[in-house]
Amino acid sequence: MKTTLVVENHSQFEDFLSINLFTWLGFKTVFVKSAKSAIEYIINNDSKPDLIISKYKINSSLEAPVILTFLKENSLNIPFFSMGQKPKDSEISSPHFTSILDIKLLIQECAKSLKITAKQMVHEIVPDYFPIPIQHFNLIENTNTVIYTEEDGTYQPVLAKDAPVDSLIVKDMIAQGHMHVYIKKEDRLRFVSHINHQIAAKLEIKELNPNDKLVALDMSQRVLQQSVKRLGITQETIELSRRNMKEMTNAVKAYPSLKKLLKRLLANKTSYEFKHSQMLMYIATQMLNQLDWVNEEQVQKLQFICFWHDIALENSEQCMIHTEKDLRASTISETEKHLVKNHAQIAATIISKYPNAPIGVEQIIKQHHGMPNGVGFSEHYGQNISPLAIVFILAEDLVDSILKANTSFKFEVKILQMRKRYETQRFQKIIDVLERIIK
Repeated sequence: MKTTLVVENHSQFEDFLSINLFTWLGFKTVFVKSAKSAIEYIINNDSKPDLIISKYKINSSLEAPVILTFLKENSLNIPFFSMGQKPKDSEISSPHFTSILDIKLLIQECAKSLKITAKQMVHEIVPDYFPIPIQHFNLIENTNTVIYTEEDGTYQPVLAKDAPVDSLIVKDMIAQGHMHVYIKKEDRLRFVSHINHQIAAKLEIKELNPNDKLVALDMSQRVLQQSVKRLGITQETIELSRRNMKEMTNAVKAYPSLKKLLKRLLANKTSYEFKHSQMLMYIATQMLNQLDWVNEEQVQKLQFICFWHDIALENSEQCMIHTEKDLRASTISETEKHLVKNHAQIAATIISKYPNAPIGVEQIIKQHHGMPNGVGFSEHYGQNISPLAIVFILAEDLVDSILKANTSFKFEVKILQMRKRYETQRFQKIIDVLERIIK
């Protein structure tokens, strides 16, 4: 088994890297806390690591440059990668990853450096029951596949799909001598993705660099969406939603301009649905701040709606549908189309069970595609649409166009299109505000 030496001081990132390097590449991972310890490991072991990954900087200490210098001075040709925040003027020339959580890119580059092809990764010979070190089982709160234990070559199911997991279950399995749990090989990548998202949902966001913050929030949002679908509104989902909502509203304050936020989001490997919600919250908040009839309570109400409006949707393809034309043209299944058509109504029903939700959010969520009952997409907007819903509709239209156009987007052209589409005076006045904030 090949070995990766990793310099990392964050236990949750250690878990994250360990399970992914093992599952995707079959690598054993050795963790050390500093460049000094990494160099000692290399010197004291006859068998050198096949790969080295180091955080660029830990606290105020530079780690990656020290290791890279050591490797060069000793003519050690070991593939080396650095991670995390790196100064713009850094002279380090090795491959670098700004986000530790962008695991697909890291795995691809590690495989490339060791001449492991994508085909080899896909067709790697693995046992029918794939082992997961039991310490990783402590990272999840529920399963997403059947879990097995092994006894004398026989595999017995111990937990069903979607079963809850707690520390007592793990302790009991360890007491029985189980150092691994097992999953069927065809489920292993989906299970590891599940672990990744669960880790992200527990990370202390304020400790992360800006790139990792966005990726962690995106992954945490997927956990929330899956948990709400599985459990509904519970104390668990309420706590996670409050944590994620707080971080998304903090991001609204952290970026002084839409263009800076857009640049960060487009450069990051987050999902369409996360970019959509984060930009929507930013633009809607900026619009409300320009309206003299708006108070702080209404700002918080619309931010709540931006966060929850698409909670019933399951993927980016569904989230990209904003009109009946989009829905008809989509290649998603009829079941998915039914979900998309009814997602506003479903979201409003979910929020009706949320304790102390801002007054009136259910109705605005239903109206966020212009239909009072939350079913379908309107091409014409009547007088019964609330002012906050108008702000939301216009902000979402702009965000949808920005994300679909990516870097080719022209604000001036979009504003003209919106003035033609939304002809009533109520909409035109809000478009005036929108035009001001994007100049």
